[in-house]
Amino acid sequence: MLNGLQPTLSGVAIGAGWQTYVAYINIVSYYAFGIPLGLIFSFCLNMGVKGMWTGMLLGTTLQTSILILMISKTNWKKEASVAEVRVKEWRGSK
Repeated sequence: MLNGLQPTLSGVAIGAGWQTYVAYINIVSYYAFGIPLGLIFSFCLNMGVKGMWTGMLLGTTLQTSILILMISKTNWKKEASVAEVRVKEWRGSK
C-alpha cells in the first residue's frame, strides 16, 4: 500500500514545486534511515534479506509520513494563487 501512496504524494509535492524538499526527504528516508536500519537488521540481528527489506520498508514509511504531513499542512488556496500569478507572468501581460 505504501508503494502506491508514496509515489502519488511525491508527484503532488513535485507538482507543487517542492522538488528540492522531496529530494532531501528521499535522501534522509532511504540513505540516512532505511539503509542503515536494513544493514543493522540484516547483519547485526541476523535477519538476512528480510532485515534489509524491513529497513527499506521503514524508510518508505518515514518518507510517506513526512509527505503526508507536508501536504496536509499546505494552504492550497495560497499555492493556487501563487501558481496563477506565475501563469500570468509567463503568458505576458494582455
